[in-house]
Amino acid sequence: MSAQYFAQINDNNVVTHVAVVQREFLEANPQRYTGRWVETFFDTEGKTYAGIGWTYDEATQDFVAPPSPVIESEV
Repeated sequence: MSAQYFAQINDNNVVTHVAVVQREFLEANPQRYTGRWVETFFDTEGKTYAGIGWTYDEATQDFVAPPSPVIESEV
């Protein structure tokens, strides 16, 4: 069995946790894996691996990085 990766997302579709767990184990242990979990792919072309703070886009079924902070330089 190969590893599977899942991202826990909150009500705003923001990733709060990422885990390596088999789907069967995740589904068999709802008390341990509460909330909504979405599979994320580590090494699949066209898919982005989830990170904490990233947003899940349901239309593309992929994850989007948060915007980079703007750093103002002193002139």
